[in-house]
Amino acid sequence: MTRNPTPALPAAPRRSARHADGAGQTTGREIRPGVVAFKRSRILEEASALFYEKGYETATLDMLADRLSATKPFLYTYFKGKAAILSAICEMGVTESLAALDRIEASSAEIGAAPVDLLRTSLREVAGIIIDRIEYLVVYQREMMNLERGDAQRILRLRHEFDLRIGRMIEACMRDGSITVADAPTMSVWIGGLLSWMTYCYRPGSARSGEAVVEQAVKACLRLVGLD
Repeated sequence: MTRNPTPALPAAPRRSARHADGAGQTTGREIRPGVVAFKRSRILEEASALFYEKGYETATLDMLADRLSATKPFLYTYFKGKAAILSAICEMGVTESLAALDRIEASSAEIGAAPVDLLRTSLREVAGIIIDRIEYLVVYQREMMNLERGDAQRILRLRHEFDLRIGRMIEACMRDGSITVADAPTMSVWIGGLLSWMTYCYRPGSARSGEAVVEQAVKACLRLVGLD
């Protein structure tokens, strides 16, 4: 999905893989992490589609290996097992959302953006991530009971961190007079819940476009705090 960032808050620049004193050269040690990340990403991409289509309990590692034209030992090179793959899928949406908040807040600080612009841009970016990772989010919602206890608790802590950070953005808007709400922390939980419901409003290939769902979700979130 192509998203149009708010002009006032340009995306933070990504760190270059090249070092100034390396003249653009890479070594095997530098390349290896990128290869690992790529292969893990491919496994998760196919696993999320498989769990989405078949369900976690029905899907097997043999099915996943077949989809990747690989072997089960290949999968074990990158994940301890099926439960670890499910955990990585389920935490993808919230970890990417938190990383997006990091980038947007850094850009906001550099240009001195207004709190309301920070909130609006953050909500739009997170809504876009939900659309991009829709199968991952659906798998999480369907299969959270199959997560191992420690994994489930870690993901809940990450989701709580997301709510806290959105709550702080709302409080900043309250301080500068942009909005007036009775309870910013509670409102942030409502916003998180509304964003989660996007999985019921969009499916790839549906008549309603991802861009339209993003815009509708952002508008609904802003209305919760009295913004149009």
